[in-house]
Amino acid sequence: MFRNSTCICLLLLLITIPVFASDSKSEQSITKSVEFSIDQVLDDVYALVDTEKVKLFKEKNSEMDKELKELFDVSILRSKLEQFYTMLFYISKYASIEKDELFLDRDSTIKLLISSEVFTNREFPRKISKVFLSRAKRERPFYKVFFDSDRVELNLNKGDGYGISREGMRQQAKALIFYGSFSFRLRKKGENVEAFDFKDVDLYGSFGSRGFINVDINYVAVKSIEFHKGSEMALVRAKVSRKEFEINEHTWLLALVTRFITDKSLQPLDW
Repeated sequence: MFRNSTCICLLLLLITIPVFASDSKSEQSITKSVEFSIDQVLDDVYALVDTEKVKLFKEKNSEMDKELKELFDVSILRSKLEQFYTMLFYISKYASIEKDELFLDRDSTIKLLISSEVFTNREFPRKISKVFLSRAKRERPFYKVFFDSDRVELNLNKGDGYGISREGMRQQAKALIFYGSFSFRLRKKGENVEAFDFKDVDLYGSFGSRGFINVDINYVAVKSIEFHKGSEMALVRAKVSRKEFEINEHTWLLALVTRFITDKSLQPLDW
């Protein structure tokens, strides 16, 4: 039997792990540069081809145009994170290519990621080596993004990270860590888009608790993110990453408890 006080402290730690949380949103993360052009974004979407140079779109789709124009409307508060995943969902949904599985052409994909400004770091898309898309389940497309090295870091908020004071310490989300590639699935939940079933990506930072027990956590695994349409808010599910126990030393009790418990929180988020 576990001691009740220890279990309670562990549970308090688990339900207060912030994911992309911030007590001061970066204005740049939800705005577009003066060079941004929705017409260029649409042109780059329709220019997408696979590695065999087959076009993903045989002709323009007015419904997708409407969805993308709303998604990138600068008068609506949205994160770049939401725009990235939602744009990928629309591409899979409206693509007229007949293939169920394909690799996207690298050059046309990177061009779109840059013109859409879905990353604050404009150089980050160039680290992508290839992108795989499976549309076998049209309502739940699967993406796998490959990088040009075994470990790629994406700093949050220009390296300043996002922080919030909780559980007696300053919690700080600093970077996303990708292990050579990362994959996810997408689906619609009402009017919202949810990214889920993440693999090979962790949130790196300083997390944990100070008080009755002191615990330090560096790696958090995001399980799913449901983006609330027309808002910067998202419902995030996360848990302590298994990478944490490979790199840092912890008690067997913490390793056991964190394997089964997932945190759920509604918060603003971005990368």
